[in-house]
Amino acid sequence: MPSQNYLPQTLKGTALVIASLLVLGVIPEFDLGSFHWKRVNILSDIFTKQKAIVKIDSSQILKPIYVDTCKKGVLCVEDYSKDTSGLNVFLSALDSSKKKLVRIAWFGDSYVEGDILLDPLRDSMQAIFGGSGVGFVPITSEVAGFRQTIIHSYDNWKTFAIVGNRDAEHPLGPAGFSFVGEEGNTVSYTPEKRIRLNNFPTAKLFYGNADSATIIVNGNEIALPNAKAIHQKNLGENLSSLKLSLHGTADLYGITMESKTGICLDNFSMRGNSGIGLNYVNEKMFRDFDSIHPYDLIVLSYGLNVANEKSKNYDWYVRSMKPTIAMMKRAFPHSSVLVIGCSDRAENIDGELQTMPSVKRLINVQRKMAVDNEVCFWNLFEAMGGDSTMIHWTDMPKRPLANKDYTHLSFYGGRKVANIFLQTILYEREKYERRKKSK
Repeated sequence: MPSQNYLPQTLKGTALVIASLLVLGVIPEFDLGSFHWKRVNILSDIFTKQKAIVKIDSSQILKPIYVDTCKKGVLCVEDYSKDTSGLNVFLSALDSSKKKLVRIAWFGDSYVEGDILLDPLRDSMQAIFGGSGVGFVPITSEVAGFRQTIIHSYDNWKTFAIVGNRDAEHPLGPAGFSFVGEEGNTVSYTPEKRIRLNNFPTAKLFYGNADSATIIVNGNEIALPNAKAIHQKNLGENLSSLKLSLHGTADLYGITMESKTGICLDNFSMRGNSGIGLNYVNEKMFRDFDSIHPYDLIVLSYGLNVANEKSKNYDWYVRSMKPTIAMMKRAFPHSSVLVIGCSDRAENIDGELQTMPSVKRLINVQRKMAVDNEVCFWNLFEAMGGDSTMIHWTDMPKRPLANKDYTHLSFYGGRKVANIFLQTILYEREKYERRKKSK
């Protein structure tokens, strides 16, 4: 029996698929409810298309008053303080890191969650300036199983957060969370077996709204003094593990594991936060926190949840974020404040991967907000390499530096960006010492 020839049917089927894709390619983008249709362009790799040019008003690009040389390979911080001393509090504290604790609070979004970026930065800074400990850890966390700087598990807690449920009876803590214990609640922390992370040098609990509450810490019962405002409770030193449960009424905000000297880098990241969410934390909460747990550097690192390929105007963001920066500056009056611009982010635009055009607009707005608040600014986008960096980093054949969403870093990318930022800080310190000697 002769074999049947399927070639004509195969060719017809292939032609039908190609024709269908070509038809889909001419359908413009549209929204239908929550559904967003994006154009499909199967010929985008064949035809070279001119990329959209993002026009920036050059009159809005500001430069700091004091301009110093910045050596090759380093992108310096732009200092918009009146006397160009925006980082002096932090840089001066680094000189005394062998005798006292230098604290950094890094407020950010999913770009730094799970310590992907802050773990290598913390480790490098502690290796140079001393110190140990993972810093701040919340009671519950979306990334507890993902974070590689501490082993963290928990059960039976109700969580209130900037991004999520909020309740006026449970004020949000400094990290934007408040945790209420339910029946049978427990939380456990175990150090990672790594240098500078292999024990808890000191452990302190932050809490508030307490009324006749006790905690059980590693089997020992400890009373929490009644308090409405935020308080801290020492839980012990040189702990090999920590298990805690709450009995009675209190809002827990988190625990910090830090040494008595060197560097402490607290990760206050929250997925989905644009930075505006910090307004849900009462300014008094931040002020009270500063009085018991002061920082030398406050970092505000946002943008991924603001950048949108359709956005051409960020006035709405300025209206809320500019006063937020001012509020943080008031709440932490003895801290240097550093605003970090949005990182690179790529999108499929008309069938072609390219840097989202609105990222540059957003960065310019973020710089302007730093100028208006007279704080420092660092352009992460430029420091990473600028246009198309995320595309190159994601498409690396071995050890890619970014994930397939063309937005977030891989662990390798976290190390790279941490080193870029570290080199900036070290050079800023070098400039600070040079200016100090010249005076």
